[in-house]
Amino acid sequence: MSEIIELNNIKKLKKKLTLKQKCFDNKKIDIGDLKLYDATKKILNNRGINSHKEIKDFLYPSLNNLYNPFLLKDMDIAVSRIVDAISKNEKIFIVGDYDTDGVTATSLMLKFFQEIGVETDFYIPTRNDGYGLSLDAIKKAIELNFGLIITVDNGITSLDEVDFAKVMGIDVIVTDHHEPPEELPNAYAVVNPKRKDSKFPFKELSGAGVAFNLLMALRNKLRAMNFFQNHSQPNLKKYLDLVALGTLADIVPLLDENRICVRFGLSSQDYSCIGIESLKKVSGINGNLTSRNVSYSIAPRINAAGRLYDASLVVDMFMKEDRLEVEEIAQRLNEINNERRKLQTQIVSDIEKKINYTDESVIVASGKGWHRGVIGIAANTISYKYSKPAIIISEMEKVSIGSGRSLQEIDLFSAIKETGDMLEKFGGHKMAVGITIKNDCIDNFREKINKIVEEKYGKLSFIESYDIDCEVSLEIFNREFLEELSQLEPFGQSNNEPLFFVKHAIIKDKKMVLEKYPKFLISDNTHDIWMISFDREMDLKIGYMYDIVFTAGMNNGYMSFAVRDAFLSKIGG
Repeated sequence: MSEIIELNNIKKLKKKLTLKQKCFDNKKIDIGDLKLYDATKKILNNRGINSHKEIKDFLYPSLNNLYNPFLLKDMDIAVSRIVDAISKNEKIFIVGDYDTDGVTATSLMLKFFQEIGVETDFYIPTRNDGYGLSLDAIKKAIELNFGLIITVDNGITSLDEVDFAKVMGIDVIVTDHHEPPEELPNAYAVVNPKRKDSKFPFKELSGAGVAFNLLMALRNKLRAMNFFQNHSQPNLKKYLDLVALGTLADIVPLLDENRICVRFGLSSQDYSCIGIESLKKVSGINGNLTSRNVSYSIAPRINAAGRLYDASLVVDMFMKEDRLEVEEIAQRLNEINNERRKLQTQIVSDIEKKINYTDESVIVASGKGWHRGVIGIAANTISYKYSKPAIIISEMEKVSIGSGRSLQEIDLFSAIKETGDMLEKFGGHKMAVGITIKNDCIDNFREKINKIVEEKYGKLSFIESYDIDCEVSLEIFNREFLEELSQLEPFGQSNNEPLFFVKHAIIKDKKMVLEKYPKFLISDNTHDIWMISFDREMDLKIGYMYDIVFTAGMNNGYMSFAVRDAFLSKIGG
């Protein structure tokens, strides 16, 4: 049973710690044909992974465990329409979105059709166009004489736009993963795992994941028709690097099919495009991609283009084969991302001058001049810092744009849905939402969203919390255990990097890494371990005793430990 304690850390900030398990030795446990460290088993149990099959599938995912894509409602209809287009040499128009999930899903579709010789074009909206299938996108399809549009990572709320396309003689296949409205668009097919009538077992695919399922189904159909006797057959496994980028960036749960796709996508040694190699280079990443450097280095550079300029630039980078051109685009994305950082820092500073985070359960802040492309990531920063959902609104003349981010246990989309009567438009999912709202409704919206969240989840106080997987003694950590622990990767939503907690640890020595990060030699009388802190202000004093929250893993073949937080030990505690 979990133990919950509240402590003041060395900066005198109150933190809530939930200690889920205890593990003070490194014994191994037999689980069927598996032999795991006790701590590994307990960490898996914390994630609801208990049976032998569940554990084996989680630690050793297989592409054979991907679901039948035809379980997705309307998949058979969508595939039949695309096959008809291919047989008639009809051009196919892909409409994506301006974030990482949208541009990777778009690139997936383009690469597949290019490989089998189908003529395509694409449209990525700018933030000024707004989210979803737009009239401008449809007009471009009309001008270029396209008879079929396939949306990726959008379209589920584009009812009027789909009707317009239909009137103009264009069929629309919607592929999306966002929450469907009560009324679905009147499209030729609507493929979305969140449809109530979908039999697909996993509901939390990313937009790139839905696009990948469409391509799996389409390839199966074409294979059954002997299409590949005269055409090259795409290797879909090679495309999983793009699926991994989209899935990680969209903060969907890294479980089930998402975990399989991301695990194989990150481990790829042969990228589907040189654009990924170039992004790694400008990001300073060596070796295989990890979930951490995708989330903190790759995705921000991709997203920056859509936030400030035109995300079509990213699709061009993924599709081009001239290395020099691709590297120039990657460098440009790096420059745009630096510009984004400056804007984000200023917005967050402005927000913190405005908000009273002690009173609100949902932080709602609005301001003029805040770049609408940056408010989403600013909301994420504020939500993380104050341990509350945050909705940041960029005020315009009459109607404003807002972007929200949530915490794991709070379904922000459901809360937003209950305020729909005062919103012009809204969409998203549990963790991330977007709204359009009239300026004179903002204050009432702030009051109502707080009331809704407080009624469902209680008054949310500003106390950062840690879900600690195991209270431990340091002697359990050895190379074999950490290599086993690495099988839990990739880490992300619903599968966070394990947190450990050691009590009464003495600081025996300290030094600086790269002249900016403190590193401490920590001993609990069972073992001594060097742990780095990426908080430059972390100041643990030699000879003092602390209770420490930390992470442990392998980094480029070396055992790696990092202090997350520290509390002065209470003697006898």
